[in-house]
Amino acid sequence: MLSTAIVFNACNADPCKDISCKNGGVCRDGSCKCSEGFEGPFCSVKMYEKFVGVFDGYYRCNGLIPETKTFIISPDSKPNRILLYNLFAQNEAIMGTVDVEKVVFDSLQVGQVIYSGNGYIYDLDISLFIQEYHLDDSTLHTCTFNGRKFLN
Repeated sequence: MLSTAIVFNACNADPCKDISCKNGGVCRDGSCKCSEGFEGPFCSVKMYEKFVGVFDGYYRCNGLIPETKTFIISPDSKPNRILLYNLFAQNEAIMGTVDVEKVVFDSLQVGQVIYSGNGYIYDLDISLFIQEYHLDDSTLHTCTFNGRKFLN
């Protein structure tokens, strides 16, 4: 007596079959895992893009009267690095590293003041939290900038 057995293997469709991740991103379980500095569903957006532009707002230290400030954020050579110009001194740039909507600024000495801090962006609004360490009298000032991006 002969018997025949047929075995069927259930095949799961590859969830990454039709997904093309950009900029070194890798598809895992149907979604892209992006390389450093990139975001979006297909890793096609440089993280710094939402920060780049001209911002206008108010800079205030130690609870004193706020000053109107306008500054420029431009991209650096890496997709997660930015340069912030003119917040502290004309044509001086502080570098920052972007992580999604957050930025952390490198320390920068302008004259007798060392600046450092971080910030967040939400849509067109930006908030920066800056520390100013004054070398001449060893005082630390806590400052904030709240502003909005100009649209072209």
